Amino acid sequence: MLLSHDCELKSETAPIPHRTRFQKYVHQFRKIFMASTKNPRAHRYLRNHSAIINEKRLHLRNNTWIIHPFSIFRQWWDFLIIIHLAASLLFIPYRAAFDIHRSRSSWGVIKNYLLAICCLDVFFNFITGYYDEARGQVEMTWRRVSRHYCHSSSVPDILGSFPTDLVFLARFQIDGEPLDVLQKLASLMHIFRIFSTHSYLIRVAETYDVSPGYFGIFCFIPLLMVILHWLSCITWIVPVVMTSISLIRQPVPGSWINQNGLWERTGNEAYWASLIRTVTILTRSGVLTNEMQTAEDQYVVMILQSFSMLVLCYIISHAMRLYKARNSSQLKYQATVAQLQKYMRHKHLSRLAQRRFLTYYEFRFQRRFFRESEILGTISTQMRQEIRMHACRKLVENVAFFNNLPVGLLTRIVGQLIPEVFLTNDVIVRANQPGDCMYFIATGTVAIYGLSGTEICHLEDGAHFGEVAMVMPNERRVATVVAVEVCELYKLERSDFMRTIYPYPVLWERIKKIAVERHEKTLTIDAR
Repeated sequence: MLLSHDCELKSETAPIPHRTRFQKYVHQFRKIFMASTKNPRAHRYLRNHSAIINEKRLHLRNNTWIIHPFSIFRQWWDFLIIIHLAASLLFIPYRAAFDIHRSRSSWGVIKNYLLAICCLDVFFNFITGYYDEARGQVEMTWRRVSRHYCHSSSVPDILGSFPTDLVFLARFQIDGEPLDVLQKLASLMHIFRIFSTHSYLIRVAETYDVSPGYFGIFCFIPLLMVILHWLSCITWIVPVVMTSISLIRQPVPGSWINQNGLWERTGNEAYWASLIRTVTILTRSGVLTNEMQTAEDQYVVMILQSFSMLVLCYIISHAMRLYKARNSSQLKYQATVAQLQKYMRHKHLSRLAQRRFLTYYEFRFQRRFFRESEILGTISTQMRQEIRMHACRKLVENVAFFNNLPVGLLTRIVGQLIPEVFLTNDVIVRANQPGDCMYFIATGTVAIYGLSGTEICHLEDGAHFGEVAMVMPNERRVATVVAVEVCELYKLERSDFMRTIYPYPVLWERIKKIAVERHEKTLTIDAR
C-alpha cells in the first residue's frame, strides 16, 4: 500500500543572505541555463531530485558560462530551432529556385535572418554540455564540449549555416557578367542542416516521451516532406544552371520547363508544376513518357527514381519494425504455438490431445506470449505484491474465513497463491485422496461430486474448495471436483498457509471452526 509522506523534519539550510533586486534578476536568469526538474530529460538521465540539485551545485562551482543540456533554455531552444529550421529548409530552396529571375530584396533579408539564427545555434552548441553515456555523467568542460561537437556535427552545421551572400559582396564576374545563378545555387548549402534537424527531432521526441513505436514516424514524415520540397526545387533549378552560372537565362527549348510554358508563370504556379512532376517521377506513374529530351532531365529522373527506391525500402523496413514492436507478444505466441504443433506431430499425439494442448495455450496466454517469471524477477518485491494483490485480492476477500484479516496477513497469503489452468472435464481434486492444498476459482465453473458419485453443486467465479485440507491434515478428500469448462484457479499449499497463519492463533481457531462446519455439511448432503 502506497502512503503519502509529510516531512516533519526541520529545514537545516542556512538563511539566504539579502540580495539586491538586480542580483535576484541575475540569479533567475542563470537558473534557466542550469539543470531543471522541469526538463523531462533531467529525470531520465539523472534519475532523482538530489542528482539534479548536485548538478546545479557543480554548475555554479565550475563552468558557469556553459549551458546545461538538461536546462529549461536548452529544452525550449531545441523546440524553437526545429520550427526555425523547418521554415528555413522550406524558404531558402524555394527562393533559390523559383525566385531566381524575380529577385526581391526583402527575400534576401529574410534568408540572411534565418541563417543568422542558424549561426547562433552553432554558437550555442559550442557552449552546451552533453551527457556522456559511457561515463554516465554530464560533461560541462568547454574543451571536451567543443571537441565533442567538432567530432559530431559541427562541419555540416557550419556549412549549412554559412551566409553565402557575404562571399558575393565583392561582385565576382565571369566575362563581365555577375554570378547571379551561382549565388542562388550556393545558398543550397543549407541542405546540410537537415542532419541537425534529425538530431533535434530525436531530442524533442525523447524529451516529450514519444513512444518508440511512433518515434520513426515522428522523425520520418517531416523529413520526407522537406526532402520532397528540395527535390521539387532541384528539378526546376537544374535546367537553369545548365544554361548559365552567371546571368539568368531561359533554359533550352527541349527542357521540360519550356515544354510546359512555365518560365513566365508565377513562382507558385511553377512550384506546383515542379512538385507534381517530382511526385510523378518518384511514384513512377508513367506520365512523363517522351518528355525527357535533354540530358539533364534524364539525369534528374534517374536520381529521383533511385531515391524513391531507397525511400520505399525504408518505409517497408520501418513498417515491419513498427508492426513487430507493437505485436511482439502476439508474434511470440504464434511462434510458440508453431513449435508446439511440431512437437505434438513428432510425438504422434491424437487430434483430441492436440486440440486440448492448443486450448490450454490459448486460454493461458490469451494469444499473447510472455515470460511471467522473468518479468516478475526484474521488479521489486513491493511491485510484485501489488500485481498479485490486484489479481487475487477479490478472490481472497470473497472467502468467508479470510474476512476481516489484517492487510499484512492478507498480502502474505496472496503472495503464496499459485495460478493453474484446468481444461474441460479435468479432475482437479479426487475423493479419498490426501489433501494438501485448497483452490480459489478466478474464472470458470467446477462441479462437486460426493463420495457416492452424486453431483452436489456447482461453484463459479470467486468460490473456493478444499479448505478442509488446510486445517485437518490427516483427513482425506470427501469430494471430487471436475472442471465444467476451462477454469483458471489459484492454489494455496497447506505448508505455506500454516507458515503464514502461525503467528495468529486466534485467527487459526476461527478458520478451523469454519472449515469443520463446512466439512460436516458436505458429508450430510452426500449421505442424502
